[in-house]
Amino acid sequence: MVNNNINKPLIIIGGDGHGSVINACVNDNRRRFNDLEWEVKGFCNDYDTEVDGYSVLGKIVDIPKLIEEGYYFAWGIHIIAKNHLTARLFESLNIPEDRWATIIHKSAFVDKSVILDPGVFVMYNAYIAPRTRIGKCTMVKANTNIGHDVKIGAISHVAMGSTIVSCSSIGYCSDIAIGASMLAHTAVGDYSMLGAASLLTHDIPNEEIWVGCPAKYLKKLTE
Repeated sequence: MVNNNINKPLIIIGGDGHGSVINACVNDNRRRFNDLEWEVKGFCNDYDTEVDGYSVLGKIVDIPKLIEEGYYFAWGIHIIAKNHLTARLFESLNIPEDRWATIIHKSAFVDKSVILDPGVFVMYNAYIAPRTRIGKCTMVKANTNIGHDVKIGAISHVAMGSTIVSCSSIGYCSDIAIGASMLAHTAVGDYSMLGAASLLTHDIPNEEIWVGCPAKYLKKLTE
């Protein structure tokens, strides 16, 4: 009998930034933990012919054909401070939810009550506490701490070493940058960003970048 839950063919949408991190996670899970659910077959982007020794199997316009060929997909694009551009690209893909690969490194702790929407990526040594929900295709990078009852919208990016304290929220296509922290009951709006090593003590409205300790308004993030 064929086991359809192993070696599912995966294409990473992106390049040698976030895409390489996803590739490293999948292959580390396979090599060290014998987790054979996903097998990277190549990449998809409009610029390269090869990434990390894998062929680029098509451009963004080729995704409908790649869907027909039976591939699954990992979202590996987040253009920092160009969140609207990221969102427009993502929304143009129309990839069915059952073709998004949810990928979790085996060293991460994800409580059984956590809801991960399709396509979420959770990297090495991340901690995600009870009753948290993470939206579709959001990336949670290494050594992050996400408290209980947190809500994170789709296609957001939680960078390495960041901390999101309990009962906080992050909107659609937003960024928590490297080493940043959100105190409990704070919120980051849609298309917004908390800068590196910043401490959030007040809510960030939609389409704004805040930086510092405590974080303060820096500038508007427009289309």
